[in-house]
Amino acid sequence: MTAGRPPGEPSPSMSSDQTAGLARLGYVVVAWAFLACLGVQLFLVGLDIFEVTGEDVGIHRDFAYVYGWLAPALVLLGVAARLPRRTLLLTTALLVLFAVQTYLPSLADELPNVAALHAVNAIAVVWISATLAVTVPRRIGPGAEGGGS
Repeated sequence: MTAGRPPGEPSPSMSSDQTAGLARLGYVVVAWAFLACLGVQLFLVGLDIFEVTGEDVGIHRDFAYVYGWLAPALVLLGVAARLPRRTLLLTTALLVLFAVQTYLPSLADELPNVAALHAVNAIAVVWISATLAVTVPRRIGPGAEGGGS
């Protein structure tokens, strides 16, 4: 028998506010991890460009598949955290642009001008990721206003 609870009564679960709070913390951690991975990614692009690794296969491409799961995790955490609508839209845009980023190089043979947008899209991915990592903690921290702007 557990103190304070009759036998057979289920243990109390976390409140929705506690769940949202943990999701907010998770969101911030994953947003910064994603941004850090993008920094590593840029370094790996340099290794590929200057053929430091001596391999034909792009090491930066392989690394993207290692951390790419963080983008959909951010969307799920953002929803669970009940983040403002603007933040959820930016997070979803990050997921979409990251997915496009993985597809653009496959167009190099048929549509090289479109595939060249890979570099421009990368800038957008880094910009949105940095915006989310820097601004979200301020929006959800102590003294921040909740709500759906």
